[in-house]
Amino acid sequence: MFCFSKVLRLFLITALAMCLSGPAIRAQTLTEQVNNVFGEVLDLKRSGLPGIHGDHFIASNVASSAAIISAFGNFITANVSSFPLSSTAAGVAFDFTTGIPTKTTTSLGPIFAERAQTVGRNRINMGFNFSYLNLNQIRGVNTEDVRFSFVHQNVFDPTLGDISSERDYIDLFMNMDLNASILAFSGTWGITNHLDVGVAVPFVSVRMKADPFAEMNSITGVIANSRDTTASEILHYWGTEDNRSLVLSPTAIDDDATGIGDIALRAKYNFLRDRAVNMAALLEYRLPTGDEKNFLGTGSNSMKFWLIASGTSGNFSPHLNVGFDYRGSDIDKNEVELFVGFDHKLNEMFTLAMDLLGEFEVGKDIEDLQFPDPVAITIPVGPRSDTEQTPWIKTVTPTNIPNSSSDHIVNGALGFKFSPKNNLVMVGNVLVPLNDGGLRSDLVTTLGFDFAF
Repeated sequence: MFCFSKVLRLFLITALAMCLSGPAIRAQTLTEQVNNVFGEVLDLKRSGLPGIHGDHFIASNVASSAAIISAFGNFITANVSSFPLSSTAAGVAFDFTTGIPTKTTTSLGPIFAERAQTVGRNRINMGFNFSYLNLNQIRGVNTEDVRFSFVHQNVFDPTLGDISSERDYIDLFMNMDLNASILAFSGTWGITNHLDVGVAVPFVSVRMKADPFAEMNSITGVIANSRDTTASEILHYWGTEDNRSLVLSPTAIDDDATGIGDIALRAKYNFLRDRAVNMAALLEYRLPTGDEKNFLGTGSNSMKFWLIASGTSGNFSPHLNVGFDYRGSDIDKNEVELFVGFDHKLNEMFTLAMDLLGEFEVGKDIEDLQFPDPVAITIPVGPRSDTEQTPWIKTVTPTNIPNSSSDHIVNGALGFKFSPKNNLVMVGNVLVPLNDGGLRSDLVTTLGFDFAF
């Protein structure tokens, strides 16, 4: 017999294990560890001049390195915190207005999208979903191949590189592997036959591994060697004056962070009820309960409003969700959301669910998600002195991640629901990206179950 107390106990044990899986005392957040990689790379020396000279690269025309660091971290936060949670209601919907439960649907409903029907007065639906995200692409570039470049500050006009100290630039390769697991609990209570309220609590675990490598492209050294002079003319390097290095392996990252993500509070009102067509409005408010320094949340409030239409024709139930998601965050733009799909009853126990999930960014650009423009370095060539050479232009892009004013997200979802008992629904779903916007997984798998009482 299905026992709610046993299921609840299992969920609490699993959630507690996720929260306690990280170290009891965390020396550094994941954000700090990423920042430290950049800090080590910019801890540079210069021949003949004492002190640290990484500041010349931070203040370069490649825009501040802080912008690059911020954009990289914000991609992670925005993706994990905005991952769609499960539908507010699952299973077959009933109408209790006459006092006798009457089925208003025959299929078991969508998985991430919404249908207009509510659960019914004094009815409760609860669900537990586990999703795994292998976050391995940023705007189509594999995270293992991500490269950042830093050029020198343009100290003297007119052009960058018109003096030898401005010609060097750094390449940093992240060699990063990133994934996230989301265990989400959701509960929905029918206040009336037309009004539901609910909550969704995600427990998030982010795992980050990186083996970064940096290289100084020493144009000064190349020119020095072309003149048959000694390597002492290499200007920027890591290490010491007596042991200069043009390569660096910053401290590797192998760590994880686990905790509660951004909690969602929900309310859905079914204002049009008909056997063929139903319509409802949904309001969702997300609390900034996730730790943004460990990529578990945005650190700001957000609010979503949806209009929902769904219908039933025999065993076929299409649905359409159109809404606006206000992100009260400096790292994520507002979105217009469009979810369209259907769920189809295959037999008494199985329902097939398919959806096209679109999130389209609107509003002003987020500077922290923009990368600087390419930079041209003027480099003299030939065996004679700099002033007598004909220069050539070296163009350095700050990163191989494409720049974009918007990161629209379009996913395709295919799943099933299996109901071995009237009050229990088991869920399986795969979600695949249909474009290259933002930080993405090439496949997201979700497993879970919902039950009603």
